[in-house]
Amino acid sequence: MTNAGFQLPSADRAPDPIQYFELYRGIAWKRVFAYFIDVVVIAFILGAAVLVFGIVGIFTFGLLTPLLVIIFALIPFLYHTLLLAGPHHATLGMRVFGVEMRSLTSHYPDVVQAAIQTALFYFSVGVTAWLIVIWALFNPRRRLLHDILAGTYVVNRRAAQSVPA
Repeated sequence: MTNAGFQLPSADRAPDPIQYFELYRGIAWKRVFAYFIDVVVIAFILGAAVLVFGIVGIFTFGLLTPLLVIIFALIPFLYHTLLLAGPHHATLGMRVFGVEMRSLTSHYPDVVQAAIQTALFYFSVGVTAWLIVIWALFNPRRRLLHDILAGTYVVNRRAAQSVPA
């Protein structure tokens, strides 16, 4: 199966990190810094939601204010899920650093796979207090545990386009 410039060796493995070194060069750091950008973007979206639901809360005498709790949980989840499954297959932070998510079983993750990856990400980070990120240092493809469980991997976009099939 040809996938944006390179051939996947099989349906259960990402491209070889030795043969395709440029695909994974700097991925671990790029992902960390990309997430910082995503946190800022999510904070702005959450701020806008607080403003909107604050006004709505005033007009409804506080009856709809409890919805803000649900909105606060959904916004980061939807941000990651919809952008990873979207046309760029990357969050805004990932786009800034030129990386994109790929799927082991198809070209790119669909909405379900992106939702699973996002849920596993937030669960693993919440349980391990970011210690799970260390996992990438011992993995040649720089995949994190939630990537492995969701069947995804992250590559440098430009390198993926320049590697011959």
